[in-house]
Amino acid sequence: MTVVAIILLILYIGFIGFVLKKIFEGDAYYFLLYILFTLPFYSTFQLIIFKGFNIIPLVNFFKYSKDFVFITAFFVFIFGNKESFYERKWKLTLLDKLFLVFMTLTFFYTLIPLGESSLLSKIIYAKNTLLIGIVYFLGRQTNIDKLRWRYIVKVLIYLTVGSFLLAFSEKIFGINLQRILDYGRFNLIMNDIFPTGNYGLSWTFERQGALPRYAAFFSNPLEFAASLLLFFSLGLNYLFHSKYTSNRLAFFGLLLLVVFSFFFSYSRGAIIASVIIMFFTLFLEKKYNLLKIVLLLVIMLVTYISFFSSKELQYFVLDTLSFQNTSSLGHLFEWLEGVNSMLKNPMGIGLAMSGNASGVDQSLKISGENQFLIYGVQMGFLGLLIYTAILFKGIKDCLKVFKHSGIQHVQSISYVAAATKIGLLIPLFTANAELYLFVSFFTWFLIGFIQTYYLNNSLNRNNQ
Repeated sequence: MTVVAIILLILYIGFIGFVLKKIFEGDAYYFLLYILFTLPFYSTFQLIIFKGFNIIPLVNFFKYSKDFVFITAFFVFIFGNKESFYERKWKLTLLDKLFLVFMTLTFFYTLIPLGESSLLSKIIYAKNTLLIGIVYFLGRQTNIDKLRWRYIVKVLIYLTVGSFLLAFSEKIFGINLQRILDYGRFNLIMNDIFPTGNYGLSWTFERQGALPRYAAFFSNPLEFAASLLLFFSLGLNYLFHSKYTSNRLAFFGLLLLVVFSFFFSYSRGAIIASVIIMFFTLFLEKKYNLLKIVLLLVIMLVTYISFFSSKELQYFVLDTLSFQNTSSLGHLFEWLEGVNSMLKNPMGIGLAMSGNASGVDQSLKISGENQFLIYGVQMGFLGLLIYTAILFKGIKDCLKVFKHSGIQHVQSISYVAAATKIGLLIPLFTANAELYLFVSFFTWFLIGFIQTYYLNNSLNRNNQ
């Protein structure tokens, strides 16, 4: 394992150098490649380095190297232009302004003496939140042409197939990759979190009945499931828009791999989200006859579960819908706790006081199973409203570009970004979903690119 860890570190450092060189040359597209080639494996890489060297500072170097790349790229974006920062003519869209307000609000809540969290904890949490805006604005200055998007699609296909094969192997052999890589010991030493669950990982890695859930090379099954929504959206887009039958068949096969992967991760929220994406896509593409067929299949499935399936499955669905399932009940409790906190503290209780992100003291946190409430608890109703506005404005603008651009690869990008974000609404309601770094940052980057197209092609006229 040490040899593997050494090779991984050498390749990673070399890749960072290459990416930063391209960014300093003014091409933020390579930042997107950094997201694609590192963030899906971000947690697994840390486990390999930890197991290979057992040196905590080295693991921390890898962990925070991501932040170094992000922040460096952002400063190059701000100050690396030939024109000075103050001389540049900035053209801001409404979405730009919303992001700037959200980032300013985050910075303000970092400095004010509100809440029980330490200043260091607030800084760490603020960094995680500000990275979303940084990724978006890097997307704003990126050119993604047809050839570049085609390459990105290929990488996403490889990620889809690779994650399926790994999750399938985990299922066949009955062991999680994370167990092999000492996930439990890593969490104990690095994060002071004791291993939980029947598999010595965490409760996230198992479902009702102590049955295992698999994560492939992602950090946990929930992040795996959220990333599958991106792969699902990509497959649907090219299933409907590929010119050749062979390509459509290939993407249909890709969709089947995603569907099987959903059951490996066993995320009910992601499965429901994929159905929502399906209905949204069929409506958007005006495939009304196919929409009727899918609706009929859903009705048949519901009928089967209600009257003909096993009692175990029936009770599971009923417990989930009635919030009697342990997981569902936990979500409900966290939601009520978050709403109660916001009603008592409309201005929020301070950063690093909610959610599961780095910097949050779990003994102090209030709520944490809903991304909207997490921001609302910390930054009040204003923080909640701004984040919600950012999300829905981003989706709206992507859909407008999809309808009016007339350029196939731009339409594909806008659709994939919008459909994935719509699907992620379910995980956002049930988890700290902006922590799913790969799918979160990738889609925000695409939305940033679409916003530039939106601005340059006057699609935002009279829409501010």
